[in-house]
Amino acid sequence: MFNRSWPFRLFFLCVIFSQITVSPGFSAAPPLTEPPLETSLAVALKQAAGAEELNTFKAAIREAVTKNPAQKTAILRLAVVLRPDWAVELIDASLSEAPDQAETLEAEIPPVQPVASTAVAPAPSPDVQVPPEPASAPPVKAPSNPAFTGSVDFGGILRTGNTENAGVKAQLKLGYKPDRWEHKGTAEASYLRSEFETLEQRAELEYEVNYDITDKLFGFGLANYTDDRFSGFEFETLTSAGLGVRLFEGKPVDWEITAGPSLRYAEFSDSNETETVPGARFTNDVSWQVSDSALLANETELLWDRERITLENDASLKLRIVEKLSGKLSLNTRYRSNAPEDTKSTDTTTRASIVYDF
Repeated sequence: MFNRSWPFRLFFLCVIFSQITVSPGFSAAPPLTEPPLETSLAVALKQAAGAEELNTFKAAIREAVTKNPAQKTAILRLAVVLRPDWAVELIDASLSEAPDQAETLEAEIPPVQPVASTAVAPAPSPDVQVPPEPASAPPVKAPSNPAFTGSVDFGGILRTGNTENAGVKAQLKLGYKPDRWEHKGTAEASYLRSEFETLEQRAELEYEVNYDITDKLFGFGLANYTDDRFSGFEFETLTSAGLGVRLFEGKPVDWEITAGPSLRYAEFSDSNETETVPGARFTNDVSWQVSDSALLANETELLWDRERITLENDASLKLRIVEKLSGKLSLNTRYRSNAPEDTKSTDTTTRASIVYDF
């Protein structure tokens, strides 16, 4: 026997409604081949649907089915459309009158076929945590201030003053700045020789350490060793410590000044006498990035003590040839007061060189 439980009735009700009103995203199968309802029959059902009594509407449906048995499904559809509030009772009455036709009624109602939906996917529930899309990795950039830096400078020189000859000069600079500390080292050598004898021989070593107190203010310590055969001294050493200020930093202008006490120790070349003299040291370094390939720089150092004053100025123009290779023209002037009798107070050096930065 046919089971007339409520869930089964609701199943047939949903199937019938799916044929009457198809939801967006679905379309019904092609309609069954059956003659359309007569106009008079449809009008009669509409009038009966206006009755207040369910039994009156049921009687009108039974009469319509009796006269048109082939259109039972169409009559039932129209009845449900006209009175959806009585749909369950109408289905129940239809199945009660012909229980053996339940499977036939189900077969007569065409199934709902899904259609490929183009609708936008529903938004996720607020309770569902949607993982964020992974952010694309930022482009890798070279550090603006690498820890290790350096340069090699080699070229020819023309000197006037204590000697008036041409020669060669080489310089190596190294820098290391891992954090607030900065270490700088310089090694420099110049050599001149005539056809018969050596006329110029000078070597200099310098080490400087800086510590950034703030972005602008820093402390420094310096040790310098100089061996210049034509200066009147066998060698000289200088130590200094103090404070520095970066007045401007970054393109196009860098400007830095330092000042602090110093201590000079020297040994005279014509005797075994030595001197140890306290004093002061001041520097002023300015550079101007004229263009991407041109750099103007001027470095000034002033050393003062009770025995003498030493002033050295180096002005240069650096022109980049390729990425790390540059040409450099420089003019160096060194003045020393109270120089030995057989030496002049001022030396002027003009130099043209090739610089390799790394």
